[in-house]
Amino acid sequence: MNRTHVVSVAGVRRELPIVPVSSELSVAFLKLYGDPELIEQCASALARRVHQDVELLVGPESGGILLTHLIGTKIGIPYVVARKKRRPNMVTPLHVSVQTIGTESIQHLFLDDDDARKVAGSRVAIVDEVVSSGGTLTALRELLAQAAAQVVQVLTVATEGEERDSVTSLCHLPVFRSEPT
Repeated sequence: MNRTHVVSVAGVRRELPIVPVSSELSVAFLKLYGDPELIEQCASALARRVHQDVELLVGPESGGILLTHLIGTKIGIPYVVARKKRRPNMVTPLHVSVQTIGTESIQHLFLDDDDARKVAGSRVAIVDEVVSSGGTLTALRELLAQAAAQVVQVLTVATEGEERDSVTSLCHLPVFRSEPT
């Protein structure tokens, strides 16, 4: 029998599948892609919570792209995306490594030259779908520090596991013990 967890976020109710991320740990998998109603409502709710001093939004590829774009469009704030791969247009990109709860191997985040100049000296908000172990958040903070940006807010649809007072979130998701197979 498949386990699920029911959540209500931004006025939208969803039944989330509980999926293993390790032999000991499972999470309620919140998927915004392919769910226009959920992502639209979440983006609207988060857009209303963006601090007035935020000048720029920064989202990680790939989970943060749609959310960052929608929030930026709704409130008229530009955004940049931290990419997972070095692209040909990146002459001297800023770079950090990241290990997350949802990945088995070390990943990377890159900020291209133009985006690094855009964020330099700016007050930015980091936007992502879920903050769980905090690996991506820590890596983004490090990347933005390299670019001389000031992180003034973190926005996410959900925190997971440990609650984080420093994160503006629409809901909190518990973690679960993985069931033996």
